[in-house]
Amino acid sequence: MDNKRLIIYHKQAASARILFFALNGSICHCDGLPPESKIVDNSIEEDRVIDYPETLIPTIKKRLELSSNILEIEKQFIAIAKSKDLTLDIYLARFTTIDPPREQLKHLGGKFIPIVEARTFPAVELELLGLVYSFLMD
Repeated sequence: MDNKRLIIYHKQAASARILFFALNGSICHCDGLPPESKIVDNSIEEDRVIDYPETLIPTIKKRLELSSNILEIEKQFIAIAKSKDLTLDIYLARFTTIDPPREQLKHLGGKFIPIVEARTFPAVELELLGLVYSFLMD
């Protein structure tokens, strides 16, 4: 997962409220983004399916110690960031549970936040959240 990141969100079915899972001051799991990273490309297309690494979800589930299949990849979203000589592919996944799985994740110290609570995050992550939010609301 060296150059792969995953943004994870939960969208309430009834209210459409979107919460992002933040951990260690980042919404890019599991290793965050280097602060000097820049978004160089993104693809948000309804009619195109993004090829994503099949090991991405199992790796994240293992790292976050998730006990069930509660993550689903968004196959129409990818963003690409560059930092010096490193290119990072950023994917998007959602929790499929009715409510955010706070109990399953509380041992990590992370939290579910609305987009407005991310204002202290690095600029590149704020840009990513804007892209994700636009994707989810369209």
